Amino acid sequence: MQNSAKQLLEHYCKDADNSAFSKFYRIESPRLWQFLRNRGCSEDGALELLSEAFLKFIQVVCKDLRSPVALLYRIAINSHIDSYRRDKASPIDQLDIDIEQQADHKTEFQNRQDYIESLLKKLPQDEQNLMFMRYRVGLTHKEIANMMELPEGTVRRQCASIIKKLKQQWQDDANGT
Repeated sequence: MQNSAKQLLEHYCKDADNSAFSKFYRIESPRLWQFLRNRGCSEDGALELLSEAFLKFIQVVCKDLRSPVALLYRIAINSHIDSYRRDKASPIDQLDIDIEQQADHKTEFQNRQDYIESLLKKLPQDEQNLMFMRYRVGLTHKEIANMMELPEGTVRRQCASIIKKLKQQWQDDANGT
Protein backbone atom coordinates (compact mmCIF):
# COMPACT_ATOMS: atom_id res chain seq x y z
CA MET A 1 0.00 0.00 0.00
CA GLN A 2 2.93 2.32 0.64
CA ASN A 3 3.95 2.15 -3.03
CA SER A 4 0.47 2.91 -4.29
CA ALA A 5 0.21 5.83 -1.85
CA LYS A 6 3.56 7.07 -3.05
CA GLN A 7 2.50 6.66 -6.68
CA LEU A 8 -0.74 8.57 -6.10
CA LEU A 9 1.13 11.42 -4.51
CA GLU A 10 3.72 11.46 -7.28
CA HIS A 11 0.86 11.92 -9.75
CA TYR A 12 -0.53 14.65 -7.57
CA CYS A 13 2.78 16.49 -7.27
CA LYS A 14 4.13 16.04 -10.78
CA ASP A 15 0.93 16.12 -12.81
CA ALA A 16 -1.22 18.33 -10.58
CA ASP A 17 -3.68 15.44 -10.48
CA ASN A 18 -6.13 16.37 -7.74
CA SER A 19 -8.04 13.14 -8.22
CA ALA A 20 -4.90 11.25 -7.18
CA PHE A 21 -4.75 13.21 -3.93
CA SER A 22 -8.47 12.64 -3.38
CA LYS A 23 -7.95 8.91 -3.75
CA PHE A 24 -5.02 9.03 -1.33
CA TYR A 25 -7.23 10.94 1.11
CA ARG A 26 -10.08 8.41 0.81
CA ILE A 27 -7.64 5.59 1.54
CA GLU A 28 -5.69 7.17 4.38
CA SER A 29 -8.21 9.38 6.20
CA PRO A 30 -10.25 6.54 7.79
CA ARG A 31 -7.04 4.85 8.93
CA LEU A 32 -5.60 8.05 10.33
CA TRP A 33 -8.89 8.91 12.04
CA GLN A 34 -8.94 5.48 13.72
CA PHE A 35 -5.30 5.87 14.69
CA LEU A 36 -6.08 9.21 16.38
CA ARG A 37 -9.09 7.67 18.14
CA ASN A 38 -6.83 4.90 19.44
CA ARG A 39 -4.46 7.57 20.75
CA GLY A 40 -7.33 8.85 22.92
CA CYS A 41 -8.90 11.58 20.81
CA SER A 42 -12.65 12.09 20.90
CA GLU A 43 -14.51 11.64 17.61
CA ASP A 44 -14.62 15.38 17.03
CA GLY A 45 -11.03 15.83 18.21
CA ALA A 46 -9.82 13.12 15.85
CA LEU A 47 -11.70 14.74 12.98
CA GLU A 48 -10.21 18.15 13.78
CA LEU A 49 -6.70 16.71 14.03
CA LEU A 50 -7.24 14.74 10.83
CA SER A 51 -8.09 17.88 8.88
CA GLU A 52 -5.23 19.79 10.50
CA ALA A 53 -2.79 17.00 9.63
CA PHE A 54 -3.91 16.81 6.01
CA LEU A 55 -3.74 20.59 5.69
CA LYS A 56 -0.14 20.60 6.90
CA PHE A 57 0.65 17.49 4.88
CA ILE A 58 -0.57 18.91 1.56
CA GLN A 59 1.70 21.92 2.08
CA VAL A 60 4.86 19.83 2.40
CA VAL A 61 4.28 16.49 0.71
CA CYS A 62 5.64 17.49 -2.69
CA LYS A 63 8.95 18.49 -1.11
CA ASP A 64 9.61 14.99 0.21
CA LEU A 65 7.96 11.97 -1.41
CA ARG A 66 10.26 9.36 0.12
CA SER A 67 7.78 8.13 2.73
CA PRO A 68 4.54 10.11 2.47
CA VAL A 69 2.40 7.96 4.77
CA ALA A 70 5.01 8.15 7.52
CA LEU A 71 5.17 11.91 7.01
CA LEU A 72 1.38 12.17 7.32
CA TYR A 73 1.36 10.17 10.54
CA ARG A 74 4.29 12.13 11.96
CA ILE A 75 2.38 15.35 11.30
CA ALA A 76 -0.77 13.90 12.92
CA ILE A 77 1.13 12.73 15.99
CA ASN A 78 2.79 16.12 16.40
CA SER A 79 -0.58 17.83 16.01
CA HIS A 80 -2.06 15.53 18.64
CA ILE A 81 0.78 16.25 21.05
CA ASP A 82 0.38 20.00 20.46
CA SER A 83 -3.36 19.69 20.99
CA TYR A 84 -2.84 17.80 24.23
CA ARG A 85 -0.42 20.45 25.48
CA ARG A 86 -2.84 23.24 24.58
CA ASP A 87 -5.75 21.50 26.28
CA LYS A 88 -3.74 20.57 29.36
CA ALA A 89 -2.44 24.11 29.76
CA SER A 90 -5.74 25.78 28.90
CA PRO A 91 -5.77 29.06 30.82
CA ILE A 92 -9.57 29.13 31.04
CA ASP A 93 -9.46 25.84 33.00
CA GLN A 94 -6.98 27.39 35.40
CA LEU A 95 -9.28 30.39 35.79
CA ASP A 96 -12.11 28.01 36.71
CA ILE A 97 -9.89 26.34 39.31
CA ASP A 98 -8.92 29.70 40.78
CA ILE A 99 -12.57 30.71 40.98
CA GLU A 100 -13.51 27.45 42.72
CA GLN A 101 -10.72 27.90 45.25
CA GLN A 102 -11.78 31.44 46.08
CA ALA A 103 -15.57 31.19 45.68
CA ASP A 104 -16.22 32.19 49.28
CA HIS A 105 -14.95 35.71 48.43
CA LYS A 106 -17.67 36.17 45.83
CA THR A 107 -20.93 35.73 47.75
CA GLU A 108 -22.61 38.57 45.82
CA PHE A 109 -22.57 36.42 42.68
CA GLN A 110 -24.82 33.36 42.43
CA ASN A 111 -22.22 31.24 40.69
CA ARG A 112 -18.84 31.40 39.10
CA GLN A 113 -20.25 31.80 35.59
CA ASP A 114 -21.96 35.02 36.61
CA TYR A 115 -18.68 36.29 37.96
CA ILE A 116 -16.73 35.27 34.87
CA GLU A 117 -19.35 36.97 32.68
CA SER A 118 -19.03 40.14 34.75
CA LEU A 119 -15.24 40.08 34.32
CA LEU A 120 -15.57 39.53 30.59
CA LYS A 121 -17.96 42.46 30.24
CA LYS A 122 -15.26 44.72 31.67
CA LEU A 123 -12.92 43.84 28.79
CA PRO A 124 -12.69 45.89 25.58
CA GLN A 125 -15.01 44.58 22.87
CA ASP A 126 -12.24 43.08 20.74
CA GLU A 127 -10.97 41.08 23.72
CA GLN A 128 -14.52 39.95 24.54
CA ASN A 129 -14.90 38.77 20.95
CA LEU A 130 -11.64 36.86 21.08
CA MET A 131 -12.62 35.10 24.33
CA PHE A 132 -16.05 34.33 22.93
CA MET A 133 -14.63 32.76 19.76
CA ARG A 134 -12.04 30.75 21.68
CA TYR A 135 -13.94 29.53 24.72
CA ARG A 136 -17.65 29.77 23.90
CA VAL A 137 -17.62 28.84 20.22
CA GLY A 138 -14.59 26.60 20.67
CA LEU A 139 -12.55 27.79 17.72
CA THR A 140 -8.85 26.94 17.76
CA HIS A 141 -6.17 29.61 17.80
CA LYS A 142 -5.43 28.70 14.20
CA GLU A 143 -9.06 29.12 13.10
CA ILE A 144 -9.29 32.49 14.82
CA ALA A 145 -5.98 33.56 13.28
CA ASN A 146 -7.23 32.64 9.82
CA MET A 147 -10.48 34.54 10.36
CA MET A 148 -8.71 37.62 11.69
CA GLU A 149 -5.78 37.36 9.26
CA LEU A 150 -3.26 37.33 12.09
CA PRO A 151 -0.39 34.98 12.90
CA GLU A 152 -1.48 32.08 15.10
CA GLY A 153 1.13 32.98 17.71
CA THR A 154 -0.34 36.47 18.02
CA VAL A 155 -3.80 35.07 18.72
CA ARG A 156 -2.34 32.61 21.24
CA ARG A 157 -0.47 35.41 23.05
CA GLN A 158 -3.53 37.67 23.05
CA CYS A 159 -5.64 34.91 24.60
CA ALA A 160 -3.00 34.26 27.26
CA SER A 161 -2.73 37.98 28.00
CA ILE A 162 -6.49 38.33 28.39
CA ILE A 163 -6.63 35.33 30.73
CA LYS A 164 -3.81 36.84 32.79
CA LYS A 165 -5.75 40.11 32.95
CA LEU A 166 -8.89 38.25 34.09
CA LYS A 167 -6.95 36.39 36.78
CA GLN A 168 -5.45 39.66 38.01
CA GLN A 169 -8.89 41.23 38.20
CA TRP A 170 -10.10 38.19 40.13
CA GLN A 171 -7.20 38.53 42.59
CA ASP A 172 -7.81 42.25 42.98
CA ASP A 173 -11.48 41.65 43.69
CA ALA A 174 -10.67 38.84 46.15
CA ASN A 175 -8.25 41.12 48.00
CA GLY A 176 -10.68 44.03 47.96
CA THR A 177 -8.38 46.30 45.97
